[in-house]
Amino acid sequence: MINNIPGLCVLAPLLAGLFVMLSPRPSVARRLFIGAVLAALTTMAGWAVTHVMAEGPLVLRLGGWVVPYGIVLVMDTLAAVMVTVSLFTALGCVLFGFADTPVEDEHPLRLPLVMCLMTGINLSFLTGDLFNLFVGFEVMLLSSYALLTLEVGARDSRHAFPYLIINLVASALFIGACGFTYSLLGTLNFAEMIVRADMLAGDFRLTSLGVFLAVVFSIKAGAFPLYYWLPGAYPIMPAPMTALFGGLLTKVGVYVLLRIFGTVFPVIEGLQTAFLWVGVVTIFTGVLGAVSQYSVQRILSFHIVSQIGYMLLALGLPGPEAMAAVILFLIHNILVKSSLFLVGGTILRVNGTDTLTGTGNLWRAMPILGILFLMQALSLAGLPPFSGFWGKVAIAMAGFNQGEWVAVGLAIAGSILTLMSMLKIWLGAFWKTDPAVPVNNDGRARWTVAVVALFAVAALWVGIGAENFARITRHAGAEAVDRAGYAANVHGANSTVYEGKQP
Repeated sequence: MINNIPGLCVLAPLLAGLFVMLSPRPSVARRLFIGAVLAALTTMAGWAVTHVMAEGPLVLRLGGWVVPYGIVLVMDTLAAVMVTVSLFTALGCVLFGFADTPVEDEHPLRLPLVMCLMTGINLSFLTGDLFNLFVGFEVMLLSSYALLTLEVGARDSRHAFPYLIINLVASALFIGACGFTYSLLGTLNFAEMIVRADMLAGDFRLTSLGVFLAVVFSIKAGAFPLYYWLPGAYPIMPAPMTALFGGLLTKVGVYVLLRIFGTVFPVIEGLQTAFLWVGVVTIFTGVLGAVSQYSVQRILSFHIVSQIGYMLLALGLPGPEAMAAVILFLIHNILVKSSLFLVGGTILRVNGTDTLTGTGNLWRAMPILGILFLMQALSLAGLPPFSGFWGKVAIAMAGFNQGEWVAVGLAIAGSILTLMSMLKIWLGAFWKTDPAVPVNNDGRARWTVAVVALFAVAALWVGIGAENFARITRHAGAEAVDRAGYAANVHGANSTVYEGKQP
């Protein structure tokens, strides 16, 4: 029964989304049902984290087919952590939508599409083969295409075209990469790929495949120079959808890079170096873009790019220590980015705009929101004792231990620029007083602040309880780079292990 948890994490959101479509008119009962499903799944996934740490990964072979002939779902510590944080984020964003939008004004397709989006995200985290990873990505992307344009006007919808086109191109490259992988390795199952890739370690063909996959998933992650679709697209959506996209979608790309180049492939030296320096460049292109903006949501959208750079930098540092650092930073960033986008949504509701020239008076009107924003802004910049500090310290220590002093030094400089852009929001929206700026501090705004507080408490928990989270991420990092252990867990007793000649 316990081994069915990975399947439930994929199937339950899909069934819930289909179920609420049977009652297309928005209602309180509909909202309560979706909230209850997400809360139950978050609790179950959180329990699964402790279980897999103690007992080992949960492996579900759908239909009872032996590896590598059937679909397999694998929930190790890394996957369990990502599913838990993602479901919690979805729950928070949905609750913010409930607080921000009256029932009668809610678009009837928003909740079903959110649940379909979560189906794709969870499948991407849990799948044990490359083709079903493609399926997970497509379910996620098709839902995101609909959500992106669902509640925007004709003028804003033009910003969706770069997002759509670049992701369609990336999907075409992805399916091509699947064909290349099958041609070279004769399988798309991750466990079998581990066995066969080891036979080709150092082979130019395997290196070429690695570069191909790195390009595909770097597009999905929003890495330099493939990020230009992101800053213009995310801010056009309602705040809860922007927060959901900003918190999760690019992190799925980062997760897959961790899985493919941490677990599945042996170390590809040149590619590791490329990740390191692409990460540094991504940090600066993102943060300089943020400094140049005057819209809260656009500033935060550029910061998605810069924060991806820190993850790529750590990905370029092989070994369990760097892997643990990336995972800790991922947890921090999902929570903090989502909450900051929700702060931006609250600013838009209260001031009627999120452009810094038209905002102000918020410190007097909503001091609690100001405190919550400061907490998350300082965390994003990497100041103690917040979660971002520990994530960046973990990345810096991994870099110093491998002699990458210049790269780490540049990353720290990027944090200073991050702090500058966050202070720009603080000074323009909270500290500035302007009698001409309207302040609509209604009951709904106060409820949205409560949801932001939920995220802030969760992020603060990660910072204050950093030792406990570091223990989880160290375990996840060591498990994720244990390639032989992953293959052995998936193969189990009822599987066929490839023992033929070198492909």
